[in-house]
Amino acid sequence: MIRSATLLAAKLLPHAIGPLHLRRPRLMDRLRASLERRATVVLAGPGYGKTALLTQFLQESGEDSVWYSLDPSDRDPSVFFRYLVQGIAEHAPEFGERSQGLWETLRCRPREAERMADVFIGDADESLSGNIVLVLDGVQHLEESEPCVRALRRLVAGLPGAIHLVLVGRSLPDLGLKSLAGNGVTLIEGDDLLFTPEETGTLLRETFGLPARPEAVERLHARTRGWVTALQLLRQTARLEASAADLPEALFARTEPEIFDYFSEEVLAAESVEMREFLLGSCPPPAIDPEVCAEVLQGLDVRSLLAKLVRRHLFVSALESRGAYYAYDPLFLDFLRRKLRAARGTDGTKALDRRYGRAFARRGDFAQALAHFMAAESLKETSDLLQRRGETLLRAGMPGAIREAALFLSTRGARPPMAAALLGEACRLAGDHTAAVGHFEAALAARGEAAGTITGDARAAALQGLAYSLVKVGEVARAEQTAVKAMAELKDGDRALRARVLNTLAIVRYRQDRAAEAIALWQEALASARAAGDDHLILMIAHNLGLPHAVAGDFRRASECFRILTSEENLRLGPEEGAAYLNLARIATRHGEYARASSLLGDAREIAQKWRLEGLLADVLEEEGNLNRERGDLKTAGECYARARALLTELGLIDLLDGLSGEEAILAARRGNHGEAETLAAEAVKRRRAADDAEGAAHALLALGEVRVRARAAPRAVRALAEGAAFFSSTGRAYHECEARLWLALARHLERDRLRAVAQGLQALEIAARHDYQATVLRVASLDTGFRKLLASLASPPSYLEDAPAGGRPAGVAAPSGTAPSAVVRGDAGVEAATGSAADLTVRLLGPIEVYRDAQRKFPAQARTIRRAIQVFCYLAVAPDHRATRDGLADALWGNARPSVIERNFYPTISILRRVLNHGHNVPKNFIQCERGAYLLNPAYRYDIDLDAFEERVRSARRKVSGQDVAGALADYDAAIALYRGPLMRRNTATGSRRRGPATRACTSRCLARRGISIWNAAPPGRAPPASGPSSSGILSTNRLRAA
Repeated sequence: MIRSATLLAAKLLPHAIGPLHLRRPRLMDRLRASLERRATVVLAGPGYGKTALLTQFLQESGEDSVWYSLDPSDRDPSVFFRYLVQGIAEHAPEFGERSQGLWETLRCRPREAERMADVFIGDADESLSGNIVLVLDGVQHLEESEPCVRALRRLVAGLPGAIHLVLVGRSLPDLGLKSLAGNGVTLIEGDDLLFTPEETGTLLRETFGLPARPEAVERLHARTRGWVTALQLLRQTARLEASAADLPEALFARTEPEIFDYFSEEVLAAESVEMREFLLGSCPPPAIDPEVCAEVLQGLDVRSLLAKLVRRHLFVSALESRGAYYAYDPLFLDFLRRKLRAARGTDGTKALDRRYGRAFARRGDFAQALAHFMAAESLKETSDLLQRRGETLLRAGMPGAIREAALFLSTRGARPPMAAALLGEACRLAGDHTAAVGHFEAALAARGEAAGTITGDARAAALQGLAYSLVKVGEVARAEQTAVKAMAELKDGDRALRARVLNTLAIVRYRQDRAAEAIALWQEALASARAAGDDHLILMIAHNLGLPHAVAGDFRRASECFRILTSEENLRLGPEEGAAYLNLARIATRHGEYARASSLLGDAREIAQKWRLEGLLADVLEEEGNLNRERGDLKTAGECYARARALLTELGLIDLLDGLSGEEAILAARRGNHGEAETLAAEAVKRRRAADDAEGAAHALLALGEVRVRARAAPRAVRALAEGAAFFSSTGRAYHECEARLWLALARHLERDRLRAVAQGLQALEIAARHDYQATVLRVASLDTGFRKLLASLASPPSYLEDAPAGGRPAGVAAPSGTAPSAVVRGDAGVEAATGSAADLTVRLLGPIEVYRDAQRKFPAQARTIRRAIQVFCYLAVAPDHRATRDGLADALWGNARPSVIERNFYPTISILRRVLNHGHNVPKNFIQCERGAYLLNPAYRYDIDLDAFEERVRSARRKVSGQDVAGALADYDAAIALYRGPLMRRNTATGSRRRGPATRACTSRCLARRGISIWNAAPPGRAPPASGPSSSGILSTNRLRAA
């Protein structure tokens, strides 16, 4: 047997772990399952807790194990195998005895590394009677030794069944395995080792003993991404008083120097001079584009260096696809940028940013170029690029870049008028019209050639933007004067600009209640846009022609115009399209089409967030509040209103707050808070009258009347409603007149004044019949059975009143809480039943698979490529945290397929999945995110996943069992079982398509097992899942409808 005094016993000693270590069941389960496979590979950068995890696992599992800590001295195959033999011999003393002479011979022949591996494998087959886990920790140290890599490759290929090999390191030598998963190898990577938010909270509170509220945990997890070394250093920094109730805000800031010292001493210092140069030189951009870096960092082999970093998991990862772009971990990026400033000084850092700015500008990435020119504090290059490419950036949906650049110039004393005009347009697009007015005025007030006075069409464009913004802040008279000036500045050449000015003047006339003149101007603008050949401008103006129809209550004709901007032919998704989706959503809500309204609002919100349009987002939030209120979700409605109020206040749109107050008053009344409701509505009326805003006052009166009816203050309600109805009647606002007369009729009914109740009811029903306001009629009629019967008893009543169930609720109209017909009128508080789904994506897995954004527009699932894409989605939907690594997905979906097949099909399948999830929708949502090599469901969206609901019901039932609430537990179990609609993971047989194949069920079952879910075990004794089951108003006024 080989014996050598040169072997260091410490290198074969198992590691110890301290008491402050969190047990992580999800990873322990994966390691336990991996023992059934040939090998386990744990790859991650420094400080991810690789060694501690495996040490704890081996201690708990009780498996015989050999731990070999590798370092550069082990690059000699003879040394490498001497340690292996010594380690195994401690468990099996006879190991290596029969081949001792051969070992002595091979020690002198390092080139025969494969032969050494064969001898080791043969000895293991002969000597090992039980299983043993062999851990090679620090396997990256063998990469520089070609003989050792060959030996390890042979060892992995011929590994005896008694040995389970665990390779641990920052990178993996080339073992000739294109797909680890396809070769019986379990792969655990850095993303798997990162702590989840829940694990972070448990570690801080239970293991470290630190007080941490959920908000603090969320904040720290977002900063550290669950990197355990940062969390450990944070514990060392924490010096809290015993009475502290939470982690202080400054704690992480005090921890950062220690984290950065770790990066400097454990990471950067170990790198070559060339690699350190690349790390510092590549950190200014937020993402690494190899071509740009190669241009800026001339003299460095950028692609080779980057490949080494990625292979070694050194805090860098591919953003997605085939690795075209890369990004550093946020904490490491912060460290590199600080190190860059310290190493090269302010001037050196600015020079590097200038080179990046010029490189991005040459490639047409003007937003990135502006960011780097600003970082370099280059006024000239920032100003030149802004004036040459500002309009391009605005059209590309980047008003934020314009705002940052213009403000950068302004704060440094450079105020070119064109930059001010661009800033005004950027603010206008974002909905900050108060700021836009100031910037446009500054641009127009500049004088003299030195200041760069804007003239001609540029001046007309600035006047047009100013006029539009003045309309939005309520200065309609000034807006009219400004729009007329813009017409006078126009030259004959630019017909598109003429169309825009005419469109703005039409909006002014529309706001002045001069509908006929507005329509005539829009028609003229339309002709000018057609002459200019500007297709998008034509669609925008055609959309605006629907505004007078909407205010008049002719929702059918209004919708025809609004849909022009949302048609499939229009490929743009800008602020105008966001306004169109919002306007259509408002109409859908008033028609009681809540699911459709939710979908449309989701589209409008997506556009608002993409373009950072705070004004549009405020309007979307208000309408989402209305929608949730009508559904009966009063809590969510209140949250939406609060966010909308904050945004409107921030934007200085104070006049619009009174409209929001009316909606909040109705919400308060629905909650039973009648005093609050009265105050909100009455104050809004008072303010609108003081502002001489007749229309605003009428809408506030309508809200005031409604809340008084709900409070059973009918006599006081009559006065407000009669005044509002008179205004709406005289100005041709049919929808709001119908609403006012319905509430007035109900108030008269409560006063037992049948004659006047009938008179108002007849007028309301006549208007409703003319414009199809069925949902509105039923919404009011549902509040009182006697009132519904009164309306149904009138001459030629609509059939929907006679067909309505007791209580008056039609499909799509929220049912009032309680059992008494007049519960809401009496003011009983309660949550009303919600209808429709507010989710961005609905997922049904417990039975026939259904995945859709809109139940009316489900995607076709017949094509093989689509079926594979849906398998990927189902895997993510049931995976822990809805997240899976690329290799995990490939293993589950392609199994033992050839690596070339996986490589050829993986990314196209992800691309198809993204398109499928947006089938039938013009506004795409990025439901599938890629983050550091893992795929996950984008947490920015709302998901209705029946499996999650199932789990929550089962957990609730188990809590109730513990609390001796048997009836409640049984109810929860029944609700959970009701979600089960048939055989798990089958395609919907109603479409005639085939059943889901075994592959999907198998891969999904693995994920279900990881989550600890068993459909059958969830049911209490005597209950089991069924074998099959079924598949599954607010203010609308001229100043709330959005012009494009």
